[in-house]
Amino acid sequence: MSNQPAMHKKKRHIVRLLTWKWWKRQLFLLHRWLGIILCLLFCAWFVSGIFMMYVEYPTLSLRERLAGQATLDFSSSKYSAADAVATLSAKDFQCVATPRENQCDAAIDSNAAVEPTKVRLGMMLGRPLYYVNVLGGAQPRAVYADTGEVLDVVEVPLAQRHAEDFFRRSRATNKTFTAHYLGRIQADQWTLSSALNGHRPLLYFAFDDDQHTEFYVSSVTGEVVRDSHRLERALNYFSAVTHWIYPTVLRKFPDLWAWVVDILATAGVVLSVSGLWMGWLRWKRKPKPGKPAIPYKGIMRWHYITGVLFGTVTLLWVFSGLLSMNPGQLNPSRSPSSVQKQQFTGIEQALIPEAFPHVTPEFVDTVVEAELVHFDGRAQYQIWHRDGVTQRITGDGIALSAPDRSRLIELAGKLLPGQASEYTVLDRYDSYYFTRHPERGGKPLPVLRVMYGDADNTWFHINLSNGDLLDKSSSVNRLYRWLYNGLHSWDFIWLWERRPLWDIVVITLSLGGFSLSVLGVVVGWRRLKF
Repeated sequence: MSNQPAMHKKKRHIVRLLTWKWWKRQLFLLHRWLGIILCLLFCAWFVSGIFMMYVEYPTLSLRERLAGQATLDFSSSKYSAADAVATLSAKDFQCVATPRENQCDAAIDSNAAVEPTKVRLGMMLGRPLYYVNVLGGAQPRAVYADTGEVLDVVEVPLAQRHAEDFFRRSRATNKTFTAHYLGRIQADQWTLSSALNGHRPLLYFAFDDDQHTEFYVSSVTGEVVRDSHRLERALNYFSAVTHWIYPTVLRKFPDLWAWVVDILATAGVVLSVSGLWMGWLRWKRKPKPGKPAIPYKGIMRWHYITGVLFGTVTLLWVFSGLLSMNPGQLNPSRSPSSVQKQQFTGIEQALIPEAFPHVTPEFVDTVVEAELVHFDGRAQYQIWHRDGVTQRITGDGIALSAPDRSRLIELAGKLLPGQASEYTVLDRYDSYYFTRHPERGGKPLPVLRVMYGDADNTWFHINLSNGDLLDKSSSVNRLYRWLYNGLHSWDFIWLWERRPLWDIVVITLSLGGFSLSVLGVVVGWRRLKF
């Protein structure tokens, strides 16, 4: 008899588990908890988004890199670019790196020919070098031009001296600052970008200057590849690290990180859509006399109002944030194919070092870097001056003028034969060719835009000053530009060119979305019943 109450209680519990009412209650609680968690995430996204407007992720910009380099002097060179490439074998390019580890394929045929895709000229502590890249993501190699010696391993003393030399020159000071070695790292919070994979592991140095600068030096080529300062690092925890969900422990696993961001962004889209739908259903379109159209009071009323004002913007921001991950590779590559590059440059492979003279030309004392390039079947050097100005010279060192436009149009016709239909010269940015930081030189002007009548409505942009094939786009790329850049960064050129109007609009909308999210947390918490 004493066991009957317990048995009845167990039966009632089992029956309750089988009822829809009980399950609906659990789903309701789950929805509330997920709503609170996602709204907290939205709060962090909106605040960090404002920080990101003014605080950028640590990087070594082109101007910073050029400012720190020594004047290019190949007078002591005894090896041409072709000689340097000939000293290398496929074995030298057997390693591919990730933020977690270096993976080296020992089975690579050492007799296989090396086909470089890029060769640069640089200096390290008074000695000239060639930096050689190949296809496949393999780490580059450096070859001394005076001895033909391959730089196998960058030792700490060499990296330290080069870092100090780079720091002194980049700060334009004669004062000596000591680079303190902090260790050899595969990746940390500021070096997670795949752009640094070719240089891992990194040699980590800190300086005792007022900004507490830190340098990362490539263990492969000896180059300084990233810098940061204390304020930049501190502020980035409130900007990019939060906004991109970028903790080192997660970002070291790129696939897992992308999976997490995709799931959270998708859940955010669902939450935003459901909130807007519920708001529409609750709206009293024909309220009774004396009754408000908004059926809520207090905090819930303010949540409803902010949802009406900023709910759609929140949805569009979360949706465009999801598109930043390019789910399903919806946005095709904007880089011209290797075949198109070869058709345009007039050579049958990415680079032919043998086409360049054995003797490297003399460079003026403002030139700090050069790259071997081809245009219209001819070997040329693309040179960079310390102030960021670029120029083309022949293999013999003669300065070149801008290519003839009619020849550029003729070469553009080879990219998609019989499809070119319209040519436009851009001397200012527009909605499809633009940059928010023109001072960095990533988007040169003027350019030639070539539009084709193929099924993809392909466009190419060509640099009119040197004939570089800059990028391509299809109708899908241009639509994606509006769905991602337009909706997420509000990169509408008419608005961006009218700063601080852009700042006022974006900050206002961000604060509105933040208010909506905070109220969502409060409402969700109050409605939870324990």
